Amino acid sequence: MMPPVAVAIPMFFIFKQFNLLDTYVGVILVHGLMNLPLAVLLLKSFFDDIPAEIDESALLDGASRWTIFRRIVLPMAKGGIAATAVLCFIFSWTEFLFVLTLTQTGLKTVPVVSSTFVTSIGTAWGNMAALGAAAIVPAFIVVLLVQRHLVRGLTMGSLKQ
Repeated sequence: MMPPVAVAIPMFFIFKQFNLLDTYVGVILVHGLMNLPLAVLLLKSFFDDIPAEIDESALLDGASRWTIFRRIVLPMAKGGIAATAVLCFIFSWTEFLFVLTLTQTGLKTVPVVSSTFVTSIGTAWGNMAALGAAAIVPAFIVVLLVQRHLVRGLTMGSLKQ
């Protein structure tokens, strides 16, 4: 939960020491580390909004903790999980700095590739527009897939009893 520029250079040296530069594992790891604090804080608030009385009554009925979590708590938090997934996806999809510093060869993400269209000779506006239009499609599909849960998840916790 700090600015990415504060940890980009130390992350470069750590990844270099573990031979994770220019690898898919390195990019996946840095995106996971970048989104983990956001996901934990968001999901904690969504799970805290689920009343504890539901858990207690399920325990009295003989359900195990795992059954309560899987059959009661997860379906109730489905909207929050969808909202968190969309936000984490968008943050990873638009992340620029870490991939720029941790990759040097052919392994690039969309924002890093789009920055290569601006050169000292000029800007390839056609290529940049085509890449931008193509980059919107996966994000649009993800939002469409979780659309019915998204509104409920974003408004969850806004009203108290």
